[in-house]
Amino acid sequence: MADEDTAQPIPAPSEPAQPVSESIPAPATPPETVEQTAQPETPTAQMPANEPLPPEPPPSHEATEGQSEPIAPEIPTSQPPTPSSSLPVRQSARDLLVKANATKQNRKRKKLDKIMEALNTKGKITNDEVEKLLHVSDATATRYLSALEKEGKIKQVGKTGKAVEYTRI
Repeated sequence: MADEDTAQPIPAPSEPAQPVSESIPAPATPPETVEQTAQPETPTAQMPANEPLPPEPPPSHEATEGQSEPIAPEIPTSQPPTPSSSLPVRQSARDLLVKANATKQNRKRKKLDKIMEALNTKGKITNDEVEKLLHVSDATATRYLSALEKEGKIKQVGKTGKAVEYTRI
């Protein structure tokens, strides 16, 4: 390293590297714009440059400015909601659940009535006959017959297997 003696002095940071010419006009854009366009975009430490950014969620058409509460998902109903309704969403969901359960109970009651009609016609009925009549599984037919037995409408004759029949009380 013999060239250390001939090295030129580095100008101090306060000294300009090149003389400034007074004949050059000032830029027409504001300084912030010049700084934004002059700086290249640098990748962040969290996301490597070669990985794509995750997709942004689509903007919600229901979102409004100044809204403090998140919008609850709409629950389809048979009647349109009234604007004056002050019931919370949970109440309408509960009403729908009660209505759905009542519908299920009505369907079950119709099937139990169908079993009773067949029992009145034949005088006795088996689990297999209930399966074929209602197009249900063995377990479902057993549950229906047990429900009618608990209601006191029929009684079981026989203990287990093919010998089990149900008759009207």
